[in-house]
Amino acid sequence: MRAIVIDDEKPAQLHLERLLLSDGRITPVQCFSTAREGIDFLAKNRVDVVFLDIGMPEMNGLEAAEYIQQLEYQVQIIFVTAYSDHAVEAFELHALDYVLKPLSSARLAKTVDRIMNFGAAHSQIAVAAEIVEPDVKDTQAHTDVPGLLTFKHLDIYRSLAPEAKKHKWRTTKSQELFAFLFHHRGEWVSKEVILDKLWADVSQEKGLTHLHTSVYQIRKLLKEWHMTGKLEYNMNRYRLLAGNLVSDIEQFEQGTSYSEVTEENVEQLREFAALYRGDYLEEHDYQWSQAKARELKRKYMQLVMDIAKWNMHHGRGKEAIEQLIQLQEHEPYAEEICRLMMEVYASMDDQQAILKLYTSFTLTIYEDLGHQPELETSQLYHKLTAK
Repeated sequence: MRAIVIDDEKPAQLHLERLLLSDGRITPVQCFSTAREGIDFLAKNRVDVVFLDIGMPEMNGLEAAEYIQQLEYQVQIIFVTAYSDHAVEAFELHALDYVLKPLSSARLAKTVDRIMNFGAAHSQIAVAAEIVEPDVKDTQAHTDVPGLLTFKHLDIYRSLAPEAKKHKWRTTKSQELFAFLFHHRGEWVSKEVILDKLWADVSQEKGLTHLHTSVYQIRKLLKEWHMTGKLEYNMNRYRLLAGNLVSDIEQFEQGTSYSEVTEENVEQLREFAALYRGDYLEEHDYQWSQAKARELKRKYMQLVMDIAKWNMHHGRGKEAIEQLIQLQEHEPYAEEICRLMMEVYASMDDQQAILKLYTSFTLTIYEDLGHQPELETSQLYHKLTAK
């Protein structure tokens, strides 16, 4: 196995290099005095292990680990430091081990044992995976397209199949971080903005610890479920690339880009409307998602109303009313829904329904809001009932 050492102290580099050579099971390939030099080397050369000092200037070991975890191949990180108070954060970042300076040969031997055992276990997993027939693997790769639901509640499923496994989030904050980064998918978001939006109620140090842990959990999910998306880190910013992840919100937004409802697209538009199971991230009550939630609700209302109008013009008044009643249950004070419902009842020549609807709507908004119907609504009512 091959390793590199990243430590800004030259004596510490030499000491660790001598211990590794003495142990003999891991070959120290090169030593670096800055994290940036080590990361640049890793981008071009494959190694198995990185011995990484935490307390370095410019870029410390915890930040360097963010970059190392983005590599296409797996590298085990061993944190090395003189301060034990970094131990908790180091293990929350899922380093394989954590050792204190000055490092003894006996302690290093235990670390190497752990590295070798981990490598052997993963080799067995890789061999077992190769036993799977190629056509089976191709089929799995074709069918296991992960799906993301964002309306009402955030859930990720292993595939689009009805019986697909749902991901269990380790913490609510890792779930929120994924939601936040997906909300800004493809865009770089600074670490400061993330801390302000998600961890404003804790100290910066504590927030960084939670952020690093949540980032690890997301990257672990992407790898374990063989998702082609990536969580990238660069210049104190994060970016989530969705890859092959299929989401209801993207499908919905693509579907609501229609210009008009026609015979050719009405069925597909009904399917897009069915994606809206509830407001965007409704059950999580994330403050940062409220503006987007309002925008999507407006699009949903317009979509349902446009389909209802199409039904009305094609003699399907009953179907239009059923859609609008469901919509009104969620938006009981929406005047435009009330007006359209009156128009549909008028197309069905149902004067009693118009009267009942207008009376009920007027009472509701007066009792709940202390308002009278808008002039446009009352004028339409009088127009439709003036017979």
